[in-house]
Amino acid sequence: MRIISKSAQGPFTTAELVIITIPVLMASLLHALNMSTAYVALPSMQGNLSAGPDQVGWIITSFVVASAVGTVLTGWVSVRIGRRNLFLAAIVGFTLTSLLCGTATGLDELVFMRALQGFVSAPLLPISQAIMLDTYPRRRHGFAMSIWSMGMILGPVVGPTLGALLTEWYDWRYLFFLNVPMGLMAFAGVYLTLPDAERGEQRLDWIGVVSLIIGVVCIQLMLDRGERQDWFESPEILAEAVLGALAFYIFIVHCLTDDDPYLNLAIFKDRNFVVGLCLIFVFGIAVFSSLFILPLFLQNVQDYPVLATGWMVSVRGIGTMLAMMMGGVLADRVPAKFLILLGLACVGVANIWMTYWTANVSPFDIIWVTLVSGFGMGVMWVTLTTVTFSTLMPELRTEGAALFALIRAIGASVGTSVIVAILVRSSQVNYSELRDHINPFSESLRLSRSSAFWGLDSMSGLETLRNIVVAQAETIAYLNAFTFLVAVAVAGVPFVFLLRKPGR
Repeated sequence: MRIISKSAQGPFTTAELVIITIPVLMASLLHALNMSTAYVALPSMQGNLSAGPDQVGWIITSFVVASAVGTVLTGWVSVRIGRRNLFLAAIVGFTLTSLLCGTATGLDELVFMRALQGFVSAPLLPISQAIMLDTYPRRRHGFAMSIWSMGMILGPVVGPTLGALLTEWYDWRYLFFLNVPMGLMAFAGVYLTLPDAERGEQRLDWIGVVSLIIGVVCIQLMLDRGERQDWFESPEILAEAVLGALAFYIFIVHCLTDDDPYLNLAIFKDRNFVVGLCLIFVFGIAVFSSLFILPLFLQNVQDYPVLATGWMVSVRGIGTMLAMMMGGVLADRVPAKFLILLGLACVGVANIWMTYWTANVSPFDIIWVTLVSGFGMGVMWVTLTTVTFSTLMPELRTEGAALFALIRAIGASVGTSVIVAILVRSSQVNYSELRDHINPFSESLRLSRSSAFWGLDSMSGLETLRNIVVAQAETIAYLNAFTFLVAVAVAGVPFVFLLRKPGR
């Protein structure tokens, strides 16, 4: 028996708002917790599954791209079967696929299961966001988005440490098994509390949907496999690039010419929403790519154990939580433009400082930089989510939330693929260049006080010297990746000045 029998638009009392909000946050936490725990365990998965640096990235990008594909269908399915039913089905699908991920026996199987998990759980974030916007009155949307974001940010706070503990004490598979009891609790809470939203008959624009899905998948495959296949020297990469570009061309032309396209073009008349999509794409690259790269740097370059890595990465979540706690107060007193600029500045400065790291960077430097980056992430996320939907018509919110999540997912997947390509290519190039300086006539090598440990006269000395060169080459590759993230943060600044005040 359902606790609340009102319609999805309310109005609701304070007690009813609390009853609805808690299970919705639990469901959104599933998605965030799953992502943050997986990031910390990537090096362990890489060793256990005998995967290369570019291959282990597929564990993340397969989930993100499949989420983007599933998000494409979220709006239509929610209208057809009901938002509540779709939300419950997504929780069930996420729980079952988590169990399958935990039992995967190889990299290919795990990547496939992660893709399936991303597809079936895609409605969790956009629908939970739409529910919060519908449940709370417009004047409290800033507060509602702060609360909704807190549910997502608890993942980066708790997830890295929890994932590190499970990986250290048991195995990385328990990261996925953990989702099963949490999914069951979220399902029970949503089933008992969430009101029904209105259903309707909506024609699905199959040409638009299929072309969009093909375009997203082809471009992502090109980015994921480009480095391994030598980019455009490979017929496969050429074919994926041409097919992806053609699919996007068909999608755009069809949306402009069809009477009832997949995307309601009225949504693009809202200036704040369009600018918000551009900024969330930048956010997806700058923030989620750094979540991917930091655990790899700590474990592969600095040889941190997985538990220490989890604690280090959790500091980002603490910074984000501080920003969330201040978000509601700041949103009422500081214009949205300045808050978003503050978030971009924090992310950019943190990445600038990372470009000065060495293989011996101190834990203190890592902690404070990660804290600043997390604070910027929190400030930008809450403010951007609020201002993007501040002027959007209520009937477009579900579709807008799905598109918002889609662009964020595309940004995260593209950023992760580019980061992997930079790491692989830079490591190879840097190693070749550094190796050329190692020869019996090197004055710096001869005068080095430590030459007895890495001399050229013994196999052990050569092996030691090789390990040092590899470590330095990898460090430079990570610094190049941090430089890319700085450029992305700077590129987002001009878009901020295009935002309008919600009152206009």
